[in-house]
Amino acid sequence: MSTARHLATLEQLCARPFADEGSVRSVPEGSAGPGFHLALLASSGAPAGERAAVAEEFAALREALAVVLEVRWGPAEHVSLWSAFVRAEEARIAGTGEVVEEPWRSLCASVPDVLLWRRADRWIALGTAERETEQPLRLLALATAVDPP
Repeated sequence: MSTARHLATLEQLCARPFADEGSVRSVPEGSAGPGFHLALLASSGAPAGERAAVAEEFAALREALAVVLEVRWGPAEHVSLWSAFVRAEEARIAGTGEVVEEPWRSLCASVPDVLLWRRADRWIALGTAERETEQPLRLLALATAVDPP
C-alpha cells in the first residue's frame, strides 16, 4: 500500500462516526467498537529470521506517515504503552490493578508505543504490533474517543 492510501485511511478514521454501544466487530479495514476504529495499514508474515528487518521497514513507514501528519496536524506525542500493558496484565492475571479501557487494552497487548495526535473529538494513534512474536507484524492506526491510559 502506498503512503497516499494510508493517509486516506487515516482521514476516513477521522471522519467516520463511532458506534455508541455494542461489541467489537470486524470491518473491511480492521475492527470497530464503541468509541473506536482500528485499521490495519500493513501486515507481514515474515519468518523469524526476517522479522527484525520487517520491523525496521514498518518503523520507517510509521515515521514517513508521521512526517506528513505533523505538517497537517502538528507534532505527534510519542507515548509508551508499557505501563498500560502492565496494568492490563495485572488486572487480567491477578484481578488487581487499574482496568485499562478498550481499545487501549487490546492495543497495548501488542503495540509497545504509539505516535499520538489529538484531532477534534478523537485521538489518532499509529503503532506497530510487535509484542506477539507468533503473530504477523502489523502497522495499525487507531481513532478513538477514549482518552489514552
